Amino acid sequence: MLKLHEFIENINKTQYKGKVLEHEQMAPRTTMMTGGTAALLLSPADEESIFIAVNLLKDSGIPYFILGGGSNVIFPDEELEAAVISTENLNSIIIEEKNEGHTLVKCGCGTKTNDLVDFCTENGISGLETFAGLPGTVGGAAYMNARCYGKEMSDVIYTARFLEFNRTVKIEEFTHNFIERHLKMYHNTKMGEDWAYKNSPFMHSQRFITSLTFKAGPVDSDKKDEVGLECGKFVKDREDKGHFKAPSAGSVFKNDRNFGEPSGVLIDRAGLKGMELGGAQVAPWHGNIIINRGKASSSDIKNLVRTVQEKVRENTGFTLEPEIIFAEQNLQ
Repeated sequence: MLKLHEFIENINKTQYKGKVLEHEQMAPRTTMMTGGTAALLLSPADEESIFIAVNLLKDSGIPYFILGGGSNVIFPDEELEAAVISTENLNSIIIEEKNEGHTLVKCGCGTKTNDLVDFCTENGISGLETFAGLPGTVGGAAYMNARCYGKEMSDVIYTARFLEFNRTVKIEEFTHNFIERHLKMYHNTKMGEDWAYKNSPFMHSQRFITSLTFKAGPVDSDKKDEVGLECGKFVKDREDKGHFKAPSAGSVFKNDRNFGEPSGVLIDRAGLKGMELGGAQVAPWHGNIIINRGKASSSDIKNLVRTVQEKVRENTGFTLEPEIIFAEQNLQ
């Protein structure tokens, strides 16, 4: 039994800013449009509120899930017995530094990736065009090290500001200076094994990204139209591939480079394109996309993922690894 009322009572005694909602519907917060409620939804307004919320959740024994844009997340049909921390309020974008050689653009973790691209386009800043049309937030894209048309998030991230929760801090210890000391900065050198395909230094850790700074081309108002046209090409390609035809969570399975062939090709060869299970369907136009045909449940999605894995394994001996995240299996 979650100690929700005790938690709410305690958080109201702090300097936490943001929403605290009980039994909130999660389906409208995802691109797949499935799932039930979350026992608790928190939308912190700033870094200090994130720090307070996470520490109080840990102290109360309440598991939590960090939600960005919901573009690769599936929530269970039944209530998620946990708190969901939405980053929706952390969405500022500023030019942090500019010179003749490059521009540093800083944005909150809850900034939509497409809003960042639009901001760069409006300012004639090149370098992020391949991410045009990518659903979700920059925090989620950094966490997953999203890869678009040969370019990864790690290629453009300059720094990441984050909180690390290796121990629980008691409510009486909360002060602004104390919280500031828990903020850390990650400087991206792309050295060692910090980054890899669909992997980042923020995965499998107690790190909570709060903001990111991207290194891109110099500000050049004369390039505004050129950057916009380039972005349009990538958006059109996504549209042509059917990424926006129906509710989905994008690519369902990771591509295994050691195996040598894209997951979508393996699914096509197994004759699974168009396969239906309940209201879920392997997209008739792309093997590595599962769509909600209108009345799918999260259980339909999960069962179809398993069925595709089994059929491809029977056909190739290879087990596809899901890229989409099932919230109940990824609680902290």
